[in-house]
This record gives sequence, C-alpha cells and structure tokens, in this order.
Amino acid sequence: MIEHTENAIRYKWDPRTYTGFKLRYDAEAASTGAHCAFHVEDWTYRSMANEWPCQDLDEALGVLSHFFTIDIAQERQRLSAWLPKELAQAA
Repeated sequence: MIEHTENAIRYKWDPRTYTGFKLRYDAEAASTGAHCAFHVEDWTYRSMANEWPCQDLDEALGVLSHFFTIDIAQERQRLSAWLPKELAQAA
C-alpha cells in the first residue's frame, strides 16, 4: 500500500496493529546528497523495531527480500510511478 503523505510503501501491513514493513523514501536527505535516501523500517505495534538505511532502491528491495518473497524486477517497475521522476528514470 502506497502512503503518499509519508513517502512510504507498506508491505505485509496490519493497519489494526500498525505492524509490518515500510519502504520509505527520504526526499530531504536525497536533495542534500545524503548517503541513504531509502529506509526499510520494521514496525511492531506502532513502534519501529528496526531500520535499515539503504543507498538505493535495489539495496532496499534486497533488504525486503530477506523477510518475504518479492519479485524485485516487478516491484521496481511498480515503484517507478511512486518515485520522483528523476529518480525513477535513473532506476
């Protein structure tokens, strides 16, 4: 589920308990040239349990693939509509 207000996509998400994974794009960090513009977050009962900063989308999708089966090529194509245009073209 894409959440535009948070710049995040939720995976394996339970809205009742606020538990699952988020792939978050940090536009502010990306605009300042920060090293990690993507973050994979593991949420459990409204608390972030773990976070993995990632340099690029491939690394972030690789982190997610450690937790559940994901077709990285297909997900990359699906996310191209969500990412900022210049980033989607580079991906």
